Amino acid sequence: MFVPTFPRRLLCWLNAPAGLLVVLLQRTPAVRVVAGISETVLAAPAGQLLRAAFAASVLGAVDSLAGATTLRVQQNQTIIVQVGDPPQINVPISGTVNTPLAPIVFVVTGATQPPGSYEIKNLPPGLTVPGINSSGVLNFFTGSISGSPTTAGTFRTTILAWEFSGGPATRANDFFPSTGPITLTFNITGGASTAPAITAQPVGQVVGAGGSVTFSVSASGSPAPAFQWQRNGTPIAGATAAVLALSNVLAADAGDYTVVVSNSAGTITSSVATLAVLGSNSGARLANLSVRTTMAANQTLIVGFVVDGGARDVLVRAAGPALAAFGLSAAMADPRLELFRDSVLVFSNDNWPATLAPSFADVGAFAFTAGSKDAAMVQLISGPHSIFARGTGPGVVLVEAYDASTGGTSRLVNVSARNRVGTGDDVLIAGFNVAGTGSKQLLIRAIGPKLETFGVGGVLADPKLEIFSGSTKIAENDNWSASLAPTFAAVGAFALDAGSRDAALVVALSPGSYTVQVAGVGGTTGEALVEVYEVP
Repeated sequence: MFVPTFPRRLLCWLNAPAGLLVVLLQRTPAVRVVAGISETVLAAPAGQLLRAAFAASVLGAVDSLAGATTLRVQQNQTIIVQVGDPPQINVPISGTVNTPLAPIVFVVTGATQPPGSYEIKNLPPGLTVPGINSSGVLNFFTGSISGSPTTAGTFRTTILAWEFSGGPATRANDFFPSTGPITLTFNITGGASTAPAITAQPVGQVVGAGGSVTFSVSASGSPAPAFQWQRNGTPIAGATAAVLALSNVLAADAGDYTVVVSNSAGTITSSVATLAVLGSNSGARLANLSVRTTMAANQTLIVGFVVDGGARDVLVRAAGPALAAFGLSAAMADPRLELFRDSVLVFSNDNWPATLAPSFADVGAFAFTAGSKDAAMVQLISGPHSIFARGTGPGVVLVEAYDASTGGTSRLVNVSARNRVGTGDDVLIAGFNVAGTGSKQLLIRAIGPKLETFGVGGVLADPKLEIFSGSTKIAENDNWSASLAPTFAAVGAFALDAGSRDAALVVALSPGSYTVQVAGVGGTTGEALVEVYEVP
């Protein structure tokens, strides 16, 4: 511990009351002293004598140094406060005898020390150095530590003065630390614990493959909360700061990001921030879409798809009688298909021709029984088309669209299906296949409320979207995130109304078969549209 020695001219002051001592010293033009912290340190009643003794021990020594008067405070001073108490602590400074009103600058944590400055490091959370101007400095007369500590614990704050060595300043080494760092130990105790509250949510983003992205969250709480970032509900190893930075982003990094914020008083999870990665699809592609549903008499199931980059052969099927082989006794007896480009009927089929049997095998579709009343056709498709599946009576029908071409640069970039969503086994179920190599970035949506804009009545008011690989659920969404709006525009999907209860998510999928289930929240029913888009 530094033991102060006082110049003889100051000894007569030591018997003065502490308040007078502080006043006298603060009126001395060459110096400004630590004031106000005695009330914080001496929390127990100690009387004026103890306060005067404290003031004497804290003030330290006054030295003459090349025309400057330097005030040194005692090392290892401990300041005891409670969380939420606002101590006012004046920062010790140096001045020049001949020009007592000349400003002294203060540099806060980490800045380069200019001549005649103070560096202040490791302030407890909640305490600040007020009065910093646009240049990052403080005026001689306003240097202080204030605020209210927000976190219990022990913090060691250092204050280091940089002084002029005398004479004209001509080079950097004319300035040096005058006394070495002053250390103040803050012992912050007590304070009521408060559960975390998120004050700024993470925001979803769209980034190109190989790029960088940063998610951040702001939260309050006492004690200071901890953070754990998650991707699709799984904790990310080492991601325990308020900021999550990702570099060289790949398709596998896409997904829904959240952060769990916790302390001893509680836990809260942020809203979802979806990351979409563009241009990362490698050699993977959409290969087919299938929709199975129960239809009433005179009901129509609508399936849409888009071929981009040229024309491709597309095999379209409506299976009814063929489903009996899978144990479905309530299958539709005689489905038929109609293919439209916009509102123009391009082709139709009632009962499939046997010449298509080799095409079934080529794309991996199950066989139809010879002479059955199932429907099928192969057409060369370019651009957007719609399939209408109808039947002469009620029953279960499976409608399928397969990419039947090989090679080439054109691709099936969007598939969709619209039908009534029921409950139980009558929810809307769509299956699709990702073929090729690498992974495929897909935008998947379940649209209900927005359909009213297109004149559809009886819509599903609040659709919920779930994605399955086999029996394993890999992603879900109830209400879509506004962060996905740029992705909608990128793939050519129509915009959704802000705050609507439509559902959407972006997911990166490896080659394989997947199913999408659309159901109404709370068992509600109505018309809904499920869409699968390739994200470029």
